Amino acid sequence: MDVVIAAGDASWEAAAIREVEGSPVLRLARRCVDVADLLAVAQTGRAAAALVSAELPGLDVDAVHRLERAGVRVAAVGADAGRCEALGIVRRVRLGALDDVARDAPVAPAAAPGRTAPVVAVWGPGGAPGRSTVALGLASAAAARRVDTVLVDADTYGGAQGQMLSVLDDVSGLVAACRAANQGRGHEVVDHLLDVDPGLRLLTGLPRADMWPQVRAGALDVVLAQLRAHAGLVVVDCGFSLETGAAAGVASRNQTTLQVLEQADLAVVVGRPDPVGLARLVRGLHDLSETAPGLDLVLAVNMVRTTLGWGERDIRTTISRLTGIEPAAYLPLDQAGLDLAAMSGRTPRDAAPSSPFVARVEVLAGIVLDRVASTASLATSES
Repeated sequence: MDVVIAAGDASWEAAAIREVEGSPVLRLARRCVDVADLLAVAQTGRAAAALVSAELPGLDVDAVHRLERAGVRVAAVGADAGRCEALGIVRRVRLGALDDVARDAPVAPAAAPGRTAPVVAVWGPGGAPGRSTVALGLASAAAARRVDTVLVDADTYGGAQGQMLSVLDDVSGLVAACRAANQGRGHEVVDHLLDVDPGLRLLTGLPRADMWPQVRAGALDVVLAQLRAHAGLVVVDCGFSLETGAAAGVASRNQTTLQVLEQADLAVVVGRPDPVGLARLVRGLHDLSETAPGLDLVLAVNMVRTTLGWGERDIRTTISRLTGIEPAAYLPLDQAGLDLAAMSGRTPRDAAPSSPFVARVEVLAGIVLDRVASTASLATSES
């Protein structure tokens, strides 16, 4: 097995090099001077494992994540267990037994403490089908049913939940949580949640779209794990694009959406019923089936209105014929109720409880909660 060593100024480096050079199963591919060098070597495929110092400057959760995704086993030499756990390093070796890194048996990462809440991704194709409005309505309805709910704004093309709820702080909860997680302080993630309603907490999104590189892949995994451990349900408002648009190992603006869909227990797909919206929905469902095969889907048709000249039966027939999926909910366009909610900075359920949109979202929430309850336990806000 080809290995690289990234020790920084660690005193064990010289002894480790001698041990690797004398090993019958290990071969030294490179001595890396820093994390950037280590990541560059990982992308070349020249190494299968990395022997690192847990105190290497620049080594963080995201760097470990990128190495592991590139197929490089990361092992800390003579490191403290707490420091390794904070960085997401699940292998530790010691001088005299460096050959252990070549063992085939994978080492599973430690599970997040406490319960594991289901993740519901709210996704839809481009063209503003109302993903954020549906995500907010769904999270609010779940919280009203006494499910301890966290709403995450993970749209890297510009978060909307903060503005919709009059949370206009320039500090992004998502970025702050990812920064804490990336520095090995995953326990601080929940400190960045804001109380919105009883049983409903919000992790605000990006105030500016150009901040997307700060949502790093490895840190996001930690954030989601912590939220799942400290809530009964996690609802994530996702970006629309599923394109990677980048070579393996290179940051992609859409990586956040892809990660959420990969970890989601269920996705609520939101589409519009007008001709343009339906065409985008059909293509989006096709792309989603390739991106996340096997993901449980609930289809919600939003902005349904009589002025289109066709009813729910026509919409159902068209979508079922083109996609093989029957919509689970038809959400009417109640512009007055939604405008009142937006202008008052409240959830639609709070601002316009008699709205037909709110009534249909309640039905959608029941469907979603029933589906995810079969795979994970839903903790109430009093638990």
